[in-house]
Amino acid sequence: MKKIKVLVIMVVSLALAGPALAQPGGGGMGMGGMGARLYNPETVATIQGQVEKVEDLPSMGRGAGQGMQYRGVLTKTDQGSLMVHLGPAWYLDEQKFAVKDGDTLEATGSKVTLNNQPALIAREVTVQGKILKLRDDQGVPVWRGMGQGPGRGPGGGQGRGMGPGAGQGRGPGGM
Repeated sequence: MKKIKVLVIMVVSLALAGPALAQPGGGGMGMGGMGARLYNPETVATIQGQVEKVEDLPSMGRGAGQGMQYRGVLTKTDQGSLMVHLGPAWYLDEQKFAVKDGDTLEATGSKVTLNNQPALIAREVTVQGKILKLRDDQGVPVWRGMGQGPGRGPGGGQGRGMGPGAGQGRGPGGM
């Protein structure tokens, strides 16, 4: 009887934990995990404009992405200024994707509202003829599970195991 009770508790626990673990970004809440949840394939649009300001933005949540710097570009379009959220600064640096004030930018992504302001979570961006893919069609970041580039330090692997310490040393699930 005791074994059955333990088995029932384990099954119920797994059933409750499953949906959280199935979230994009492994359930993390950094720009990574949250970005994938905010990304809506039904609101995808392409914008063009001139970069007014490049900003490194702090993470907006908890989890693996906390404390990460995410790069955004304030872009002046025909409809006004719009913050285009690209991805973690380390990933853009690793890809040697430089964007600066005055550049012409084209971005395709999901139009959302962040902090009561219109924004675009970029899926793909083009600057000076260079195209960088940032997310798949569902908004899942391409950098997910990559760690933090060079100098990852101890535990900087890409493991996704379920044992003790699983997922430690990973980069953000990504926005």
